[in-house]
Amino acid sequence: MSKSVPKLSLPQIYPTIRGSINLNCCGDPDCGNFGLAPDFIHLSFVGRNAAARKLKAYTENPDLARGRGRYTLSGDDTFQVVSTAFEYAGDPHRWEDGKKLVCHHMRGNRDCEVSFSALSNEHFETELDRLNTHNGVLEGPVCGNCGARYLARPDEFVFNGTHGKISAGKNGRKAKPAAFRIIHKPCKGMPGARISVSLDHQQQEKMHDNVQLLRALVNGAGITTLRRLLADPDTGKRCGVSRVYNRILWLEKTLLAFERAKLKEWRDKREAEGGIPHMRIAHDDAVVSLNWETRSDRRLTPLQCSISADIDSGYVFRIDANIDTTIDPVAFVEGHYLDSNLQPKNIRRHYCQQSGKAFTVPAMHFQRPSGRLDEAALFASAESHWRVYAQRIEAAFKADGVLKLPEHIADEIRLTAAHRQALDVLRNDYFSFKETNRDNRGSFNGAVVKQTYTKAAHLACLRDFLPAKRLTIIGEQEANMARVVPHVFRELIKQDRFEWHVMTFDKEASEPQIGQRSDAFTNAFDAYKQRVLDSDATVASDWELLTGFCENTMRPSIKVDPHGEIYPFPISNFQSAQFPQLWVRSQVEIRGETLKTVGFPIIRKAYRHRLKQTAFDTIPVDQDLRDALARRYLNATIQPVSAFMNSMRERTKPTKRAGGKSARNGPSYINGATFNPAMLTAFLNIYRIYFNWFEDRPYAAHAARRKNTKVATGTVRTRRRPGSSATVEVPQVRKITPILDTPALRLGVDARRMTDLTRKAMNPRRVLYRPWLFHGTPLWKKFETR
Repeated sequence: MSKSVPKLSLPQIYPTIRGSINLNCCGDPDCGNFGLAPDFIHLSFVGRNAAARKLKAYTENPDLARGRGRYTLSGDDTFQVVSTAFEYAGDPHRWEDGKKLVCHHMRGNRDCEVSFSALSNEHFETELDRLNTHNGVLEGPVCGNCGARYLARPDEFVFNGTHGKISAGKNGRKAKPAAFRIIHKPCKGMPGARISVSLDHQQQEKMHDNVQLLRALVNGAGITTLRRLLADPDTGKRCGVSRVYNRILWLEKTLLAFERAKLKEWRDKREAEGGIPHMRIAHDDAVVSLNWETRSDRRLTPLQCSISADIDSGYVFRIDANIDTTIDPVAFVEGHYLDSNLQPKNIRRHYCQQSGKAFTVPAMHFQRPSGRLDEAALFASAESHWRVYAQRIEAAFKADGVLKLPEHIADEIRLTAAHRQALDVLRNDYFSFKETNRDNRGSFNGAVVKQTYTKAAHLACLRDFLPAKRLTIIGEQEANMARVVPHVFRELIKQDRFEWHVMTFDKEASEPQIGQRSDAFTNAFDAYKQRVLDSDATVASDWELLTGFCENTMRPSIKVDPHGEIYPFPISNFQSAQFPQLWVRSQVEIRGETLKTVGFPIIRKAYRHRLKQTAFDTIPVDQDLRDALARRYLNATIQPVSAFMNSMRERTKPTKRAGGKSARNGPSYINGATFNPAMLTAFLNIYRIYFNWFEDRPYAAHAARRKNTKVATGTVRTRRRPGSSATVEVPQVRKITPILDTPALRLGVDARRMTDLTRKAMNPRRVLYRPWLFHGTPLWKKFETR
């Protein structure tokens, strides 16, 4: 029988507030505690004259009487852990690896009672920095003394001459400085304050290789194909894999810096013009598999990639995988949890009771340095590094015929065993992490991040880049979204400029099923249109007719249990009182998203109050509210994200869906670059930017800011008579033709003229060899004019 650790109070464990977003407060936009942290001063009134002090405080501040800043801690059986190591050796203790907070602000005549799991604001800020710099790719020069970044504070740095020289070359190229020295003024005279900044691949003479490499990457080439592509033209000798990796990482860095510079110009320009009136963003997740070993064991690490795209233009703003490629599992775990003698550190927190008695409790996930990461996989990966290291050493000597290992090698093996033992005790006996299928496979650098932190940071990065006066996010049912969306967009919600719609549809529908459903909708809509036209009603457009049809056929979406009882449609995370419970469906079948159901977790304030008062199985009778729901139902789509992911999976091998089956080829097996997380994220970013900027394609969106088609040229075409060269002229069947352009052009971020129908996609040669990383800083001009 295990004992319990001492109980903790909310003030003792409440996470530190860092940055602009506090994730640990009520997420109900209509609650008085929305965005407010606990008020520990007035949290409780105990002791002598408690009732009098409470009455006085409530009289002076009526908001306190309604529960302003009032939260309580709540336990959860899913967080239960039993420790049997270190201070609990021979005396097992049970504790909770996490806490839930419950809001107690008054809502009418009852408490709010919105509950949420505690998260670390520090971990969120770390993840936000990781995504802003794309795993450090766009970090730029850093002061070696204090860590200040040049790109964040360029005004704190001054030039200090040049360093090196690039000799004169072919095509009249003049000699020029190879690098520029800069000094961080506040640290002048300190070690590391002077930095030399140069450009990657600046002496390369052949640009054709990199452009060819880029085209091959986005058209299905694997690492072996890329090595063959870069082979010596005379000898045919292939280059090493590390060289290919270096080129890919350089392409990723250059393209990401280029896109960031262009998006910043576009955002600043649109904000100066007053911003975009309303932007609708489609958001969805895609699973990309990493690190398969063999076809037989089929082990993999699934990565959740958060993708956001503009619905009107199809521009994919971000794709962020929940993996930090900069982390070495062994260095991270042992650096934070083991000292030089392999003794534990940073594994417990010290507290003091009111009586003055001190006690310790194991650190919970939001208090641990590794709490941002998937800790079970992280510790397993660290242990796997040591195991593989020992196995390779022993295998090398065994292959060489050595039966007895040299003494220094035997010491190394024993050291490996000691590290594995220390990690195993921490992992299984103290923190009791669940077993994971990462336990017995080859290791790699990188650590999987908890999806909650990646999701919050992804949305925060997206928010900071959009010049929208009003913003609508449309996605699918994701538990992590319910936890973070109200906090990331808190200020926009308070200004009544943000909405969040959630949809589901039949993803398993085949092409014939989609066609049948679409035909049934078309017939029903045509009949409705005819009835309206036969009446005396005046309708301005087909869109108004479609909205009316949607409203007339709108029904509540519910679920029925085996006993015939009905219950709300959404998953449990959306059944909280902070969200409206009515989800609707309609007979409208468009965009291939059939049997669609839409919910409205966050909607404009004018509609939100009325919608929350509507039962989950009842369509509101308020005509204004019904019209608003119909309009939002029609606009709800994740088509841009789906189109992008389908394109990427078809054209890039590492992102193909793993585990798919085929009658001809058997289960699919993905290998090659997927073993390296940094390469996988580079593939994702390179393809996304190429998709946005360098390839023309048609795109249609009913709410687009401009037309997507043009009148077809020519009124007749010819048909050849069979068996001869004689032709017959026939009328042109197609009256309109789609406009082929890039998402960047449709969004307006590409500066080329929007009315020029003869424009071509941007040439990569004009992008790859410019110092985009330093755009908008003094170094940009230095490198451009040297």
